[in-house]
Amino acid sequence: MKWRFAKAVVEDIAEIGDMIHDTLVNFGRELAELGEDPVRTRQGIVAACSVMLATFLALLLGVESPWWAAISGFMSLMSTGAGSLRRGLLRLIGTAAGALLGFIMARWLPYDHFALYLFVAGITMLGVIAMQVSPHGLAWLFLSITTIMVLLSSLSDPLQAVTVAYYRLFEVGIGVLSAIIVANLLQDWHADPPPQAPGWRHLLDAQWPAVLHGIRSAIAVIAVLWIWIMIDLPQVTTMVLTVTMVMAAPVIADGGLGSRRAIAVRSLHRLMGCLLGGIVALGCLALDVTSFPWWLAMIGGGVWIGMQIQSGPHGVGYVGTQAAFVFIVTLIQGAAPPTSIMPGIDRFAGIVGGLGILWTVSLLLGPSDKELDKKASARG
Repeated sequence: MKWRFAKAVVEDIAEIGDMIHDTLVNFGRELAELGEDPVRTRQGIVAACSVMLATFLALLLGVESPWWAAISGFMSLMSTGAGSLRRGLLRLIGTAAGALLGFIMARWLPYDHFALYLFVAGITMLGVIAMQVSPHGLAWLFLSITTIMVLLSSLSDPLQAVTVAYYRLFEVGIGVLSAIIVANLLQDWHADPPPQAPGWRHLLDAQWPAVLHGIRSAIAVIAVLWIWIMIDLPQVTTMVLTVTMVMAAPVIADGGLGSRRAIAVRSLHRLMGCLLGGIVALGCLALDVTSFPWWLAMIGGGVWIGMQIQSGPHGVGYVGTQAAFVFIVTLIQGAAPPTSIMPGIDRFAGIVGGLGILWTVSLLLGPSDKELDKKASARG
């Protein structure tokens, strides 16, 4: 029995090693092809300009979290001007609804941690499931994310809920506006049909994978929240970023349950993207650049690379997305170029830890290959 267990552990470690090797090889291929495809190069320029504009406006207007405006400028982009407009409006509507709900719930939930856990679990499941089944899933997801952000930022002082809610909406508005302006200046305008969504029916049947992914995400978010509260960590921003990253984790593209290997590959891409983006960002911070134009140019350069990898053909697009996300939130820490590397390290460590929790939960709750074979045989 012990021999079988040890053999299984060795096989799992070897499989993870193979996945890491494949990911690094494909990532290297993407880097080697940077600038070769004019379409991808243009998308990278659009993303870099959007993030730099959002960062500049956020700092000019003195918002609380300029990194959130920059992230919104990056994540609101699509391949066309019309697509970026639709995506940005969905993000803004969801954020407005979440800011209002978070402000309302902050009146009593910070005083009752058990009720807080239940609410956060429920709103996490709602946002993650809706993102996969609703045609307006992005709005639902950001309703959930913003609600949790307002609640967590108000744990130490619930009276700050209205200020937090206002700034989150303001920051997202800056990012969305930047993305819309840049996309419509530098991209073609043509209205693509909205993406098809399966709808809310059959959640316990054909759409069960979406529900299962929502359950995994809820457990991971509660675990992160419980750990932060238990050890009384002061870095609320890091906790909020970690929760956001966990909730934004995608389900398998084909909607299937997927094996533990498929779950591990997805999670590994997220973790490696975070590691690569964080390492590059920490290296940039170590340069101690104090010139605002050069700092802004570094941000744009990192985003340009991340967007090109995201749209690349070698199957590691999500590595690029995560790398760009972590690069932005590590490099943008306040109202000026950062003077210390430590806040970046704290954010980086918190994000990686949260994704590690999600990976563990996903692997524990994910079906094995044998279980999937049994399901397939039963259907047959």
